[in-house]
Amino acid sequence: NNMASYKEYKCEGCGYTVNANPKGKDIVMMGEVYNYLCPDCKEIVEVLYPYGEKPEKIVCPECGSEKLEKWNPKTGKCPKCGVDMKATGVCLCVD
Repeated sequence: NNMASYKEYKCEGCGYTVNANPKGKDIVMMGEVYNYLCPDCKEIVEVLYPYGEKPEKIVCPECGSEKLEKWNPKTGKCPKCGVDMKATGVCLCVD
C-alpha cells in the first residue's frame, strides 16, 4: 500500500495555505492526482486521473473553469496574491 505524502504550504504574503505533494502530482489508490492552479477561482485544486484514463477536458472541481495550469509548490506562486509558497513543516499522509 502506497501512502502519498502531502506537505502544507503557506503563502508568505497573504497566508493562503494548501496541502500538496512537493512534486505537484501523486499516485493514490484511485489513480494519479495532479495539482492545478485555477486562475478563475484563484485556488490550488487537485484533479484525479483514474488509472488508464486521460480526461479529454480538465475542469476545475471548484468552479468548472477549463483554464487550469499545472502547479507545484516548489515553483508555483500563491493563487491569491502571486507570492512564493513555503513549506510549513506539517505533513499529511493519504492513501
